[in-house]
Amino acid sequence: METARRWRAVLALTSALVGTAACGASDDAEPGESVYGRPLAEQFHAATEATRKAGTATFVSTLTYGTTTGDAEQRTEGSLDYTRGTSLATVGLTVDRRFHRTAAQFVGEPGTTVEQTLATDGDDVYVRRGTSAWLRYTPEAITGLGESTRAVAAHAAGDVAPYSGTLADLVPRTIPRQEPERQKDGSRVYRVTVLAEIASDILPPELRTAGGDQVELTVRLDSEGRLTKVTADLGPVLVGLHEENAPTGSIRTLRATYELSEFGKPVRHEKPGKGVEDALKALAPVGGLKAGQCAATDTGLGSNGVVRPVDCAASHDMRVIAQTEVDRTFPGERAEKSGDEYADQQCRRAYETAPAAWRRDAVHKGGFSYIGSSDTTVSVGGGGTETTVDGAYTCYVVTS
Repeated sequence: METARRWRAVLALTSALVGTAACGASDDAEPGESVYGRPLAEQFHAATEATRKAGTATFVSTLTYGTTTGDAEQRTEGSLDYTRGTSLATVGLTVDRRFHRTAAQFVGEPGTTVEQTLATDGDDVYVRRGTSAWLRYTPEAITGLGESTRAVAAHAAGDVAPYSGTLADLVPRTIPRQEPERQKDGSRVYRVTVLAEIASDILPPELRTAGGDQVELTVRLDSEGRLTKVTADLGPVLVGLHEENAPTGSIRTLRATYELSEFGKPVRHEKPGKGVEDALKALAPVGGLKAGQCAATDTGLGSNGVVRPVDCAASHDMRVIAQTEVDRTFPGERAEKSGDEYADQQCRRAYETAPAAWRRDAVHKGGFSYIGSSDTTVSVGGGGTETTVDGAYTCYVVTS
């Protein structure tokens, strides 16, 4: 949602300029004149407006993660109604069974296929997995449930398209420096660059970076100046993550594509109606659950930071065994164990002393998991230099 709104003022001004220019154009102007007749630096903003004026379109967006042992692909297919600010999309994630285990924490379990449906209506995002009820993420729900909802919030309708979080968002944030290649059918192909930091805005939160070099985009506009295809090699984003010492080294390649077609054709998608649940009422941060409490993870968020609390007699995916805090201070500035390592020790003790019924509920006997984060800070005061590790974690067992 943050990315979708960021360029609202710029696009609004550009739309006004394009509209003013169009008023003086003759009725027999060549197709695409409202875009290709503009100065080069203004053509992508004009193309965004021309694409929206089509009224509707269908799209396919892919994000492919590559490791030395296997790939994973997230493929999104859907329809857009620019006039109403709505969309409907099916999002499928397929992870090769040989996909690197270390990379799985950022992508998904090797050997699995996950599919869910997303619908957007302005700032509201609806998520449904299989035949489950729709969950509605309003701006209030996103604010109330916190950072874990960012992956869903990123798809709320924006100024570029009713479904955000794709390469289309990056196009008006770049400026062509070289004239495009004109194709036989009248379409144009541009080659532009964007900072890795900006390009990473379309990725899951844990894969965003503040570093990295330029990302190269190839952008195609049709003969009428409408966006039809964008491709990108997001390798520089991985470089930025590596420079930040993020544990993403097992992901070797990262590629994305976006294609639009069927402009102006009728689309049929209504806002979800019956059985819609308010995410703010149905879900809760996992850190707020008590020991012994059960939860389902059918939230559409791709992580267990926010879950659906349920009775343990009902279908559930996890049971909390403890909430634990890490708070350790050491003299001097030195490398110490991370908060994760301390959490692992504390969760192990919690698991070993948990009621037998809780342990029997686990799919993996003798196994437990934890979720949370910690910070390491170095401070200098009257007593000298100290290193502090602190954080909060939820210890749980996986039950299905």
